[in-house]
Amino acid sequence: EAVAAMADFLGTGDPGEVIIGPNMTTLTYQLSRSLAHEFAPGDEIIISRMEHEGNVSPWLQMAEDNQMVVKWLEFDRETWRVEPAALEALLTPRTRVLALNYASNLTGGVNDVKTLTAMAQATGAMVYVDAVQFASHRLIDVVDLGCDFLACSPYKFYGPHLGVVFGKRARLEALHAYKLRCATNDLPLRFSLGTPAFELIAGLLGTLGYFTWLATSIGENGDRRSLFRA
Repeated sequence: EAVAAMADFLGTGDPGEVIIGPNMTTLTYQLSRSLAHEFAPGDEIIISRMEHEGNVSPWLQMAEDNQMVVKWLEFDRETWRVEPAALEALLTPRTRVLALNYASNLTGGVNDVKTLTAMAQATGAMVYVDAVQFASHRLIDVVDLGCDFLACSPYKFYGPHLGVVFGKRARLEALHAYKLRCATNDLPLRFSLGTPAFELIAGLLGTLGYFTWLATSIGENGDRRSLFRA
C-alpha cells in the first residue's frame, strides 16, 4: 500500500515503478551498479555542477569502473539553474546518462527538468533526476517530466528516513538486478536487498495518509492524487 501511495504521489499509475529503500544515496548507488552493465568504455555521462553528492559519487565511480567519459554541466550564474544551451553543448551520440538536480540546495534554482530531459533523451541518453529538495515544495508528475528515473527522500516531506526512486518499468525490467537467489524477478521486489524496514514503510504510509486527511479536512475531494495536489 505504501508503494501504491508513493506511485500516486509521484504521478505514475504503476506501483511496480516505485522502489523504496534506506535512503536516496543508497538507492542511487544500487541502480548505478545495475546500469553499469549497459555501458562501454568511451561512453559519456553528464553530471550537473549543482548536484548533491548523492547524485555525484555513484556516477563518478560507475564511470571509473566502466572507463566512461565524465562531462560537467555548468549552471548559469544569473539564473542559478542549468540552461538548455549549456546542456546542448555537451550532448553527443555517446551520451548515456544525464544526472540532473530538480531543485538545488546549493543555488536554490529549479531546473526545467522536462525540457532538459527531452534534450538528453533525443540523443539516446537516460535521465536520472534528484528531486530530494523539490518534492517537499511541489507535487511531481514523472509522466509529464518524462525522466527515466527520479529519486526523493520522504524525510524531506515529514516522513521517515527512507529513499524512494521512480523508474520507468521498461528500464527497471531491463536492468541487471543484484539480488538474493530466492528473490522474485517481479517489480519492484526484484530490487529488494533483504528484509525491508517495515516500521519505516508503515510510517511513510502514515505520512501520505496524513496529507490526504489534511486535504479532506479543508473541503477537498477526489482521488488520492488530487488530494496530494491540494
